[in-house]
Amino acid sequence: MDVKTRRCPLWVVVFAAVLFVQGCSFPAVQEELLLEAAKKKFKQGDYAGSVRDCSQLIAMEPEDAAPYHLRGLGRQALSDLRGALQDFDSAAEHQPWNDVVFRSRVNARLALLDSLEGPASEHPAGDPVLFRMQIVTTRIILTRDLDGLLRIDPEDAWAHGERGTRRFELGDAQGAIEDFTEVLRLEPEAGWAYYDRGLAEAALEDYPAAITDFTRVLTEDRSDGWAFYQRGLARIYAGDHDIGCSDLRRALDLGVEESESAMEELCR
Repeated sequence: MDVKTRRCPLWVVVFAAVLFVQGCSFPAVQEELLLEAAKKKFKQGDYAGSVRDCSQLIAMEPEDAAPYHLRGLGRQALSDLRGALQDFDSAAEHQPWNDVVFRSRVNARLALLDSLEGPASEHPAGDPVLFRMQIVTTRIILTRDLDGLLRIDPEDAWAHGERGTRRFELGDAQGAIEDFTEVLRLEPEAGWAYYDRGLAEAALEDYPAAITDFTRVLTEDRSDGWAFYQRGLARIYAGDHDIGCSDLRRALDLGVEESESAMEELCR
């Protein structure tokens, strides 16, 4: 005896499939639309609205780096630098290969450092030693941020320059020389790197190398009073007293007031 197979009507099958696809894809579509809305608000200058949208996205999908990064940019635009840095840290944790995220974190850290190093009148009264420690700590963390960026892109001349500056501030003159040398390898026209490398060489009492770098700066710009000043000091400390004092006089003529006290002490 034939047994008739009971088949489900075609419209039921199609309807169920549509529901299944919508059920699977709706959250992803919603997240994408919300992210686009957050981006649009950011571009229009509605940073607070962008931050709110990103916060909603993060609650929906906490493993996605994009809303952390965008919220960090929004928070930075709203002058919430510490909140921005927290978001950039989260984004970097989820995307440790993304140089854009690392660069955003470096820029925010630089902005924080600038705010800390501003005029003392801008900061509330407090323990000056503790405040100084905060600046040093920020420089150390900034150097580590730059280490991370350079691991991703070791050919980034800007990052080498920034790290060289922070290394010099932290007393690592040799590390600074290495970074400024990399800058000059990548961008030979970056005259400022010759000057900064000269400062680091002078700090290590490598006066011949410092004189060479300051001279290179002056080859390009004879009106650079600070290059004359630093070369003058390096020449004096290297034993070339008269020519060094001549450089200091030239620096004073170009408006470097520090040359006057240096000449009084070293050029008698």
